[in-house]
Amino acid sequence: MDIQRYMRAAGDAMRAGDMARACHVGMEAVSRGIENEQLLTLAAYASVNTGNDTKALELATRARGLAPRSLDVLTVLALCQQRNGLFRETVETCDAALKLSPGNVRLRFNKACALESMSEIAKAIREFERVLDGEPRNAEALSHLANLAAQRGDAKGAREYATRALQVDPRQTAASLALATADVEEKKFEDALARLKPLLAETSLVNRSIAQGLAGDALDGLDRIEEAFRAYAASKDTLKAFYQPVYEAGETERAMARVNRLERYFSNAPKDAWQVDKSDTPQGPVKTHVFLVGFPRSGTTLLEQILASHGDVVSMEERDCLIDAEREFLTPDGLDRLANMQDGDFAVAREAYWRRVEEAGVVPSAPVFVDKMPLNTVLLCLIAKLFPQAKILFALRDPRDVVLSCFRRRFVMTAQMYELITLESAAKYYDAVMQLANRYREKLDLDIHELRYEAMVTDFETQMRAVCAFMGIEWDEAMRDFAGRGRKRGIDTPSAAQVSRGLYTQGVGQWQRYAAQLAPVMPLLDPWLARYGYTE
Repeated sequence: MDIQRYMRAAGDAMRAGDMARACHVGMEAVSRGIENEQLLTLAAYASVNTGNDTKALELATRARGLAPRSLDVLTVLALCQQRNGLFRETVETCDAALKLSPGNVRLRFNKACALESMSEIAKAIREFERVLDGEPRNAEALSHLANLAAQRGDAKGAREYATRALQVDPRQTAASLALATADVEEKKFEDALARLKPLLAETSLVNRSIAQGLAGDALDGLDRIEEAFRAYAASKDTLKAFYQPVYEAGETERAMARVNRLERYFSNAPKDAWQVDKSDTPQGPVKTHVFLVGFPRSGTTLLEQILASHGDVVSMEERDCLIDAEREFLTPDGLDRLANMQDGDFAVAREAYWRRVEEAGVVPSAPVFVDKMPLNTVLLCLIAKLFPQAKILFALRDPRDVVLSCFRRRFVMTAQMYELITLESAAKYYDAVMQLANRYREKLDLDIHELRYEAMVTDFETQMRAVCAFMGIEWDEAMRDFAGRGRKRGIDTPSAAQVSRGLYTQGVGQWQRYAAQLAPVMPLLDPWLARYGYTE
């Protein structure tokens, strides 16, 4: 059968409404070596339908090579990119397709979902709202907006969006989960448990995991600690079952393995190879460049929101702008190259970083630019070489509260967040990252200021004046109203609801209620309690 016969067969199937047959025709044609954008597009959809997302992306990419401005090709490519976790590429492809079809609601929705997956929450909300401009009764968009409102601690907004979604489609599980989140936020714990009961048998593992985690929050609110811990453990077990094939496939280096490799390398690295002459280093577009690091759930979001309220500060929230340098230099052979490079050799890497900042929609127009990314702790060797004049704000919190919080909360999944999938793995990853941070302090010339979460929430002004002095700026009274500004600005992390309340002292000492459950990981955490002064 030649290409024209395949095209006719596919066209006949589509006109008859038989998309399954059309996709089969496309796949058969491609398997016989025929390269045609329409048949490749159908073959890509066939691969999506059978769960072969890698093959689907390959086919869609080939189709785009043949027809880079085809709306059909761009639409399937965006779908395939999203299913393969290529969210930034998804946004770029959706934007290209939306230029051809500005009113395409499905493309707009896919772009919004990709932005949400990238934790670019404010942008995602705007895109979901634009979906509603075209389709006011789009139940999926309403459900997403309900969940995003719930995550921000906006119980009223969550209920409004969720109710509208369920009126359109009572099967919208995401909307029901948003209502349960609102119940927990409003301390209606028994209502939350009743609402969650039917969702605990969800066939979608991700939705089931969310329901189990919310049940843990409700049980925690009722002080039923043993039951809450079991619910959190069940949530993480369910999530692990979903993501294990992705992050334990053995094809790429695990995040824990990378940290351990870096620690071994720097334990033997000569200190003088990692010292940099700071006198002639380009400053970039700002007077003071600050990296806010630490470990997830150590108070970095709270600190970033406080600093963002200062008139002389522009901050960026959890954008992976060092990714290009990371890919180039954090390989087994890249570290030696990094050690031996001179300052002038880093122009390309620095330009790539600032380009990523611009792509994130951040304009570093103030004297101080704060790049907040907790696990950039792992990348301090890159920061020391690329930006030797940078200042490092290192956020600390009681390790028991950190690890417990990582275990209880749900993150956008990445290779690093997968290491927090159980209580034991979270404690092991914390231990490994802190060991690496100590090794960096031995070998790198870092300008570091430590800030403890507990001191920040109990002695706010004193601590923040010290941070301002470290960054070379004066105290700003506007920093007191960080919570109100944060609600308007939007927060893209699991800490959003807490930060929107202001100084949140309830987060101090949460571990005490779970002391028995934390006992198995205490041998890993005890040395850090002693080092950071958290021993009783």
